[in-house]
Amino acid sequence: MDIGKIPVEILQKHIFSKSKTSKNILLFPNIGEDCAAVDIEGEIAVLTMDPITAGDSMSGFLSVVVACNDLAAAGAQPLGILTTVLLPPGSGEDEFAHILTQIRDACNKLNIHLLGGHSEVTTAVTRPLIVSTGFGKVKKGLLISTGGAKPGDKIVITKTIGLEGTFILYNKYKEKLKDILNSHEEKEIESFMEKLSVVKEGMIAREYASSMHDITEGGLFGAIYEVCRASSKGAVIYENMINLSSAVQKVCDFFNLNPYKLISSGSMLITTNKADELVKKLWRNGIECCVVGEIMEKQSIEFISKSGERIYINELPIDEIYKVV
Repeated sequence: MDIGKIPVEILQKHIFSKSKTSKNILLFPNIGEDCAAVDIEGEIAVLTMDPITAGDSMSGFLSVVVACNDLAAAGAQPLGILTTVLLPPGSGEDEFAHILTQIRDACNKLNIHLLGGHSEVTTAVTRPLIVSTGFGKVKKGLLISTGGAKPGDKIVITKTIGLEGTFILYNKYKEKLKDILNSHEEKEIESFMEKLSVVKEGMIAREYASSMHDITEGGLFGAIYEVCRASSKGAVIYENMINLSSAVQKVCDFFNLNPYKLISSGSMLITTNKADELVKKLWRNGIECCVVGEIMEKQSIEFISKSGERIYINELPIDEIYKVV
């Protein structure tokens, strides 16, 4: 198999088709569903798990943020995480301390608790691997599934595409990139660290959304593919409506990457039939956003480029970041 997410068809064969049902389990393993949800006496416990495989020096911080983003995309308020840290032989205490400091700082920033976990040095990995399990809760009626998109819903995206991927690449290749970025663009990318969480927009959008999805591995193309597959619907997205930072575009051009296939934690994809109300409320709360397309009944996913070219998204893309890191 290729590097990246396991193909949907294989997941369907070995996981999704074999899930057992229960009246208390409200969200099961499925295409694009990043969380499980369990009804516990009137409130819903929401759980998720995420590995960080390409976070480089920011892996500890990202392990917390990404798990909490998945919870927020389900409409759940994050409460805490459990984290496993696996280090390759030869790793020093300083490296472990750096990761744990980032994890604690991220927990403090998001006002959640580090509830426990596991750590070890092992020959099973060749670079640090961090896996976080996030725990949150949501009231009945506010739980959002990836598969809830409906025909006619507008597609709203927060912030700029490519946030996380650009931030990772900048921190890893700062010397290479300093000749193509001006000081304003460098400061903009450095500020991305403060924008990688989507918890704030998730708590706002859950009252308006039919579905939400944190734009992670596979970028925008991956997120809309998963939403449409989970919802058994299609979509049309217009490139000229997407907010793409010039700094992100420059970094992607330098490495010859497609920004729409680049990991983009910090951007939330929201489908809603109340787009005008949602967009106004997000902007009032200091969150940039834009309507970029619409959910369709027919099950094809079309991306209309600025030149008018019609690109069909027929499979989950391999994230562009793996070409570089």
